[in-house]
Amino acid sequence: MAGKAQQHTLSVRIDDALRRRLERARQLSASKTGEPVSTSEIAKQFLESARDDRLEVVDLLAEPTESLLHIRRKGEAGMVLSRAEWTTLAHFARHALEASPAQTPNPVSQESLIGVLDAFLAVYDLRAEGAARLDAFYLGGLPPECRPTPVRRADRAAQATPDTVRRTVKETRRHMGDPAVTWQPILAGRNLYVLLEEDKLPGAEDITRALRPYWSVLWRLAARGHYVLMHEPVREPAADRDGLYQPPMPSVTEGPYTLSFARGEGREFSVLLTFPGPRGARYPIIGYPRLVEFRAMLTAMDADHSTGDWTGGYFFADIIAPAPKQPREIWFRAHDNGISFGFSIEEWTTVNRLFRRAWEMPDVHRAWNALALEYGEL
Repeated sequence: MAGKAQQHTLSVRIDDALRRRLERARQLSASKTGEPVSTSEIAKQFLESARDDRLEVVDLLAEPTESLLHIRRKGEAGMVLSRAEWTTLAHFARHALEASPAQTPNPVSQESLIGVLDAFLAVYDLRAEGAARLDAFYLGGLPPECRPTPVRRADRAAQATPDTVRRTVKETRRHMGDPAVTWQPILAGRNLYVLLEEDKLPGAEDITRALRPYWSVLWRLAARGHYVLMHEPVREPAADRDGLYQPPMPSVTEGPYTLSFARGEGREFSVLLTFPGPRGARYPIIGYPRLVEFRAMLTAMDADHSTGDWTGGYFFADIIAPAPKQPREIWFRAHDNGISFGFSIEEWTTVNRLFRRAWEMPDVHRAWNALALEYGEL
């Protein structure tokens, strides 16, 4: 009888810098699986994998904003990104997809979800032959209703094979084009991250070639994920923006309402909504995240089918009927100060139209696109 392989315990003295890297790696692994993991187990994994890029990911995440800025410069210049840099993008994209509604007002667009699914397949097809260790994990991150129906027994789950994974991803992608589908494959980002972080893949040039078509999607999601985790945009240091001239934005009027603009730091801007009357209230909406949410609230409550309320991280809106047989009204308030304003349905539609017109102005459109690059798909 062949004897079992003997395991040995190795004691190694490490410096504080390496200990901090291993601790960051331990936290990263725990967030990926949801299971606790020890620092010694992480060290064992790194020794067994013999891959420097796994520690490179840990180092990149130690300075997330600076790392993403460097990655963006390389990506926009068409340069080859390292495997660790693509993994870092996928790490933040995963958090963008899994963010709660309270963290960002808008769900991830179907276009971006499809882009993540396509990016996964593009890299999945690069795997070394016979690399199927993680297929069950990938299948578990996809909607069960999109998995192939087993041929024989109805109660038998689909086996995790490369073919099953590919077919499930493609079926999930097909379902995303169905307007009746209300669910989102939010774990698709985690699948892409694990694929890049753990699976057997070729070199950086092959990975970059596969992911290049999805650069813009992955960047938008990475910037969104960065904001969810860090509560700040991916923005160049102030010194790099010195001397940047920002022309003033003209005001715009729709009916009795006026929208004025004020420039802020960098490309930031805020708006002032002026209400009717000689002493009408002036309501400021400051900063990109609040503006994103305010516009989302305007659109959602202006829809013909809106009958209830709307809640975001900054604002709350509600449709009420003051008395039986009286016209409905829409009221909104900010969570932080409780100040409330009421509108008739027609007035709310006017304000929504005012914002739409303002965002069609070239100066506002350019500034908004520049901010979207820093904040991502909020």
